[in-house]
Amino acid sequence: MMKFEIYILQKKSQDPKMYQEAMGEYLKRLGAYAKVSVVYKKNAKQVEKILKEPGEHYHILPGRDSMTSPGLAQLINESSVQGISKFHFYIGDLGSEEAKPFHVSSFTQSGSLAGTIILEQIYRAYRILNHQPYHK
Repeated sequence: MMKFEIYILQKKSQDPKMYQEAMGEYLKRLGAYAKVSVVYKKNAKQVEKILKEPGEHYHILPGRDSMTSPGLAQLINESSVQGISKFHFYIGDLGSEEAKPFHVSSFTQSGSLAGTIILEQIYRAYRILNHQPYHK
């Protein structure tokens, strides 16, 4: 089973309740497809060791070349075929270029909003991979 770890570099107390609830809903839905966790760290220093762990490492940044839902589904599928079983996503000021840039929007977003978006996109990717409709 694929594992996703999303690191938000901010205090959890800074998250508006609506984002915490949305992330909780997507974490629940994703349980059928993958093991997913959201971890809050105060700063980049706290993820330095994690950047050295096996798996794919992506830094979520604003940018014009945003990943599409089918593109993410394809990335997950190809990674799985290659034996990659873990994705790390970093949101916030990483201060390192060890993680590949990953764009979900050209807009700058808060950590909690970006976390909600990436969870939703992972969920959407699994719905695509399993030939299931996204909307009920």
